[in-house]
Amino acid sequence: MDLGFLVELQGILGQKEVLSLPRVFIGGRYIGGADEVRQLHETGELKKVVAGFPAAEPGVCEGCGGHRFVLCDECCGSRKCFAEKGGFRTCCNCNENGLIKCCYCSYVPP
Repeated sequence: MDLGFLVELQGILGQKEVLSLPRVFIGGRYIGGADEVRQLHETGELKKVVAGFPAAEPGVCEGCGGHRFVLCDECCGSRKCFAEKGGFRTCCNCNENGLIKCCYCSYVPP
C-alpha cells in the first residue's frame, strides 16, 4: 500500500527485482516467504521461533479495519488538492495511492 515500504524491504533483502509477498520477519529476523513459514510450521520449528513473543491482542483497529492505512483527509484519496491561487496541485500529505498511515495503528509512543 506504500511504495516506501517496498523500497525499504528491497534494501533489507538486497534485491531490486520484483519481490513476491509475503516476506515474514519475527523479532527483526528474516524468516522467509510463505513457503518457508509453511515448512517451519509443518516441522514444528515455527512454534520455537515465536516462543516468548506476546500474543496479539484480539480485535481489529476501529480506525482502519486492520489495513493500517486510511484515505488521506486532505485530498480524500484523489491525490489532488485545490487552492484559490494556482488551481489543482498534487497532495503532499499522502502516498502514491492517496493513503496515509492510520493514526491509531501507527502511533509509537515517545
